[in-house]
Amino acid sequence: MVTPAIMGEDGISCLTRQVVRALGEINGDLAPEVWSWADGEQISVPEVSGIPLRTARRRRVRLLRWAAKAGVVSQKGRLVVVLHAHLAPVALPMVARGARLVHFLVGVEVWKPLTLLQRRALLRASRLVGISRHTVEEFRRANPEFADTETVVCHPGLPSAEEARPVAETCEAALIVGRMAISERYKGHDTLLEVWNDVLREIPGARLVVVGDGDDQARLQAKASSLGLGRSIEFRGHVSSGALDSLYKRTCFMVMPSRGEGFGFVFLEAMRHGKPVIAGVGAGSEIVDNGRTGFVVDPGDRAALTRAVVRLFRDEDLRLGMGEQARVRFNENFTSDHFRERLRRVLLDS
Repeated sequence: MVTPAIMGEDGISCLTRQVVRALGEINGDLAPEVWSWADGEQISVPEVSGIPLRTARRRRVRLLRWAAKAGVVSQKGRLVVVLHAHLAPVALPMVARGARLVHFLVGVEVWKPLTLLQRRALLRASRLVGISRHTVEEFRRANPEFADTETVVCHPGLPSAEEARPVAETCEAALIVGRMAISERYKGHDTLLEVWNDVLREIPGARLVVVGDGDDQARLQAKASSLGLGRSIEFRGHVSSGALDSLYKRTCFMVMPSRGEGFGFVFLEAMRHGKPVIAGVGAGSEIVDNGRTGFVVDPGDRAALTRAVVRLFRDEDLRLGMGEQARVRFNENFTSDHFRERLRRVLLDS
């Protein structure tokens, strides 16, 4: 496997760990060797322990050197899985020597025209795998030469909850979880801040808990202050997985009106905890069953977003019913076991 990272808390790291786990189970618990571009040498994620891992420490030339060395001998029978278009050319020396390439289409990195080397690598792939229909559609729109190339959709998953969550809840606030990066303003933080005074007019005391950090956090905090939102917006920054679990238990619902999600693992996290989700159109509509497990809204329609937020705050029966259906939908479609079986079919058919 060739990936940007495996030890982070971002979506690509989460996806990498899911793919590694699934491939190991498919291959009789024999974990694949992972080549990581960004990770350091220190193994800091328990899920990664025991996995053969080589880290380039952000030096792409190291990845290319490893690939060139591998390409000296026959690679027939080897499967190379690449999780980011920027790293696709790394596979070319191995593919030239007989390796089979499976390339994942993850998100915004393929929603723009590919470079010449990236196109060459993807055209050599035995299978292109999109993590959502939305990602595949955006990929083909930006790269029309792949319009007729067969691409399969393989929705990721998450481990099942270890125990059933109680239906009774404490509803203290709405929750958004996501990196606050200048390059990722599509996640919807600005939109939520801009509608929150409208929410407060309908639901005095409504609170929004913001989890995550990044180089855009200070600007968003200043914006919340300038809008007079005061204590109704609580920026928690980075939190541990245990603290995040606690927040899911105490908050009413997840809301992330994103314009650019390739998939959205945080939606699955909320559903696993039995929480309804408000998502933006796009990949979110493939996860959230609109009107049953939450709402799918156009992030540009602020009135619709406000109505969805107000409705979930106000209607406890609706919120609890949607939360229970969200849990059922997760368990029936989006566990790690479901992902492993989807990936198994992809590999057998490629």
